Amino acid sequence: MARLVATIALLVVIVPARHTRASSLDDFARCLGRAGAVYYTADWCPHCAQQNRMFGKSIRYLRVVDCTRGCDGVAAFPTWRFHDGTRSSGVASFELLARRTGCRLDDARDERRRDDDVIRSSGSGGRERYVGGAKIIDVR
Repeated sequence: MARLVATIALLVVIVPARHTRASSLDDFARCLGRAGAVYYTADWCPHCAQQNRMFGKSIRYLRVVDCTRGCDGVAAFPTWRFHDGTRSSGVASFELLARRTGCRLDDARDERRRDDDVIRSSGSGGRERYVGGAKIIDVR
């Protein structure tokens, strides 16, 4: 009996803590939708897949437009359009989305690798770097 009470007490403590973290990302995604942010994506886009992984299951709360077969006025993926009509192309950090929409993200963190910080030498004598998920090759 004591073991059963201890197990229930442990579940009462652990389960809400895990749910709170997920709920925060859910709430953030819902807020983005209410703020008028629209996420344009394509199935074949690896950067879109990276953006999708950032949101996980919470992506269902975003306003998503599938441009796999094309969308008028969208030339790069992923692209975010905001309520004021401005756009941002490339993988958007949670911080950028929060700044552009006024939505807050408290517990969930942008765990994606900072591609902006990756610089490598390429075989052609130039440098490769990543900006907003796009590969840039600087040629000398």
